[in-house]
Amino acid sequence: MTHPLSTRLSAVADGHRGRLAQSATEAGPGLGMVLGAAVLLCGVGLAMLLLRRGRLRRRRSQLAAFAVIVVGAVLAGTAVSREPDPAVAARPGVPLLAGAETAARPIPVAVVPNRPGFNLVGVAADRASAGTDPARLSAGRRYAGSGQTWVGVTLGAGEQRLHLSVDGLAATLDVDTGHDPGPRTAALRGTDGPECAAAAIGTLIAGGERPLTACPADRLTDEDAAVLRSTVHFIAARGSRTVALRGDDSPRARAAAGVVREAAARERLTVVAPGRGRGPLLVVAGWAAAEAQVEEVGSGRIGTAGTYLAPWLLSRPVLGPSAGQLIPLRYDPRGPAANRYLAALTRRLPGELPSAAGYEAWQRQRGDDFRPAVLYAAAEVYVPGMPAEHQHSQSADWLASGMIAPASGPLQRS
Repeated sequence: MTHPLSTRLSAVADGHRGRLAQSATEAGPGLGMVLGAAVLLCGVGLAMLLLRRGRLRRRRSQLAAFAVIVVGAVLAGTAVSREPDPAVAARPGVPLLAGAETAARPIPVAVVPNRPGFNLVGVAADRASAGTDPARLSAGRRYAGSGQTWVGVTLGAGEQRLHLSVDGLAATLDVDTGHDPGPRTAALRGTDGPECAAAAIGTLIAGGERPLTACPADRLTDEDAAVLRSTVHFIAARGSRTVALRGDDSPRARAAAGVVREAAARERLTVVAPGRGRGPLLVVAGWAAAEAQVEEVGSGRIGTAGTYLAPWLLSRPVLGPSAGQLIPLRYDPRGPAANRYLAALTRRLPGELPSAAGYEAWQRQRGDDFRPAVLYAAAEVYVPGMPAEHQHSQSADWLASGMIAPASGPLQRS
C-alpha cells in the first residue's frame, strides 16, 4: 500500500514552522525554541545531504529522514506553551487531583471518581500502594495507555484520610467523597479504568469541577459512530474488498463493531477476523486490546494493508509499534490548543501519557469547537546519534519521538 505520508511531508513541515512562529509570539523567546529551531535546521540539512548522496533508496528510509524534520518542530512546539492552569478548589464528590507530601517531595495523586465506593487512585510513581488503613494498603499496577500507577481503593462517605506508600515513602491525602454513591460503571474496575480517569483529569486541568457520571467506554457517541462510518467509506474508496475488525467486550466496542459491520455491508466490504488475508485492519477496542493488536501487526505476526484506529485510540502505546497506523481525528493533535493541553498535563500530572479521552474532555470543558474528521498517520522515529534521554522526554506528548501528520482531507460523511 502506498503510504499517504510521502506526498504530505513538505506541507506538514511548513505547518509546524507556522505554529512555531505563533508559539514564539505568544510565549516569548526561550531555550526550548532555540533548541527546537536548531534541531529543525539540523534535520533539514541531514535529510538534504542524504538525499543528494542517493542513500535513501527505499521509501521507508526516506520517510524516516523527513520525520527528523518534523520531530524538531514537534519538540519545540510542545515545549513553549505557557498558559496558566485554572485554579479549582477541591469539591466533595468531584474527581480530585492534588499533591501528597512525602519526606522527599510532593507526589501528584488523582482520585477518580472521588465518590463513596470503588475509586481509582493514580500515583505518579513507579511503585505505589494506597488504602484507608495504613496497615493494609493495596498494591497498585500499571495499565495500558497510562503512565501512572493505579490502585483500586474502596472509600467511605464524607471526609477521610487516604494513606499511600510511594516508592517506599509514606504519604497521606485528605479527601471528601461527599455522600452520593459513585457512577454505576464497570469500566472503572477493568482495563478501561485509566481511560475513564484520563477523561476526568482532562476536565480538571481545564478548570472543570463536575462529578463523574460515566466512562468513555460505556457508550459509543454519535460523533464517533459517524467517524467510523466515514472511515469504512474511505477504506472502500481505496479499492479494498475486505476489512478486518478487532473489538472487545466493552459497550462502546460492541456498538462500534455493529456500526462498522453495517457500514461495510453498505460499501460491499466483507468483514473478517484479524489475520485473515492482508487487507486493512480496523481496531475499535479499548487501549489494552488495541495495544496488543498493533503489537501483533508491528511484529509481523499479522499482515495488514494499514491499521485504522478508532478515534479514542490516540494513545502512545497504540501509536508506537510500526503497524501503519491511521487514525481519524476531529482536531489537530499538533495544533496550538493540543499543545496547551500537553503542557497543562505535564505540569499537573507529570509522567502521565496524553490521550484522546483526556484531550477531548479538556477541549469540551473549554468550549472549543471540533472540526470534520481528518485521517492522521503516526510514525515513531529514532534519530541516530541522539541520546536516549532526549529521545524520550518527560514532557507529555503523543509519541516518545515521532510524528503525527495529516494523511487525508476531511473524511466524507457516510
